[in-house]
Amino acid sequence: MSFLNQSSTRTGSAAAKLRPVRRAVVLLLTAVCAATPVVAGSRPAMNSEELRRLFESGEYRQVQSASQKALESAPQDPSLHYWLARSSYELGIYDTAVRAAEDACRLNPQSSDFQMWLGRAYGRKAEIESSFFLARKTRRALETAVKLDGNNIAARRNLAEYYTEAPWFLGGSKDKARQQVDAIAALNPLEGTLALADLYRNAEQPQDAQKQYELVLEKHPAQLHFYLEALDFYEHQRDSLSMARVLAAAQGVAPHDPRLLFYRAVSRVIGGLQLEQAEQELRQFLAEYPGNSDSVSQAEGRDWLGGVYEKEGKWKDALEQYRQALQLEPYRKRFRKAVERAEKEVKKQGK
Repeated sequence: MSFLNQSSTRTGSAAAKLRPVRRAVVLLLTAVCAATPVVAGSRPAMNSEELRRLFESGEYRQVQSASQKALESAPQDPSLHYWLARSSYELGIYDTAVRAAEDACRLNPQSSDFQMWLGRAYGRKAEIESSFFLARKTRRALETAVKLDGNNIAARRNLAEYYTEAPWFLGGSKDKARQQVDAIAALNPLEGTLALADLYRNAEQPQDAQKQYELVLEKHPAQLHFYLEALDFYEHQRDSLSMARVLAAAQGVAPHDPRLLFYRAVSRVIGGLQLEQAEQELRQFLAEYPGNSDSVSQAEGRDWLGGVYEKEGKWKDALEQYRQALQLEPYRKRFRKAVERAEKEVKKQGK
């Protein structure tokens, strides 16, 4: 039961930009700490801006640890709870993410972004636990996020997705979903077209979705997230030719973004061509991009690397990658099935 299918929102208008080089961030934080007086040899707690920078570098465990430490001296700072929630969500520690997001919203009930991430945390737990109670809390939090800031396109996207996927007795409504899409279009026509494509995709109308994605691509947008959403759609359609076409256009927008390495490798695997090159690209992606719930994750990289080895008949290597993917995202049924498939093949080879 999926109340918030992250695959369709991860590359939306709120998608994070290419993360800064980790080394640069670490050097920056080192400089900040060096300029701050240290008492008894202890490192001073980070503030919200420092946590944001560290989060954007993909250092989620450090953000979680640093935000918890900072909360010891400033427990009433909602931004610290927010970064604890965001980092815990990325690490798959959803109980902590929910509690921290609840605290952030309690301390600052007027933040649309806080409410949106509370809704996403509830939604993930609802998906994992098949909980109607949490699903209703998901809807209320997302509706609150939109009420607080009608210009929050990401919140409207999440709410439209909920309305599309949830059954009627949990507040699902195709009409309400379309109302959110229309509201987005009024704010930004191109974002509205993208949201409509996503609506059709979630409603399992791939032909209608494809028409909208193509309308977006015809505008040659200057922001990468439009191309990433189209790539994600064609990945799930297993359309390697369309992926290659979108990749060529995206290359002119952000040629060094490692997520393009991921999709280029995926297109090769789907097409069954240049598997050695696909392996290199996936390994480079895993080394350069930390993964993010608003974009491509490390687990997905591991899963597709396993797919390379599976096509090559290297079942032990494939099993290792599938297990790592499942460990990172244990709620993903696709990863679990891949592990089971690879385990059977490894057993056969061992006989």
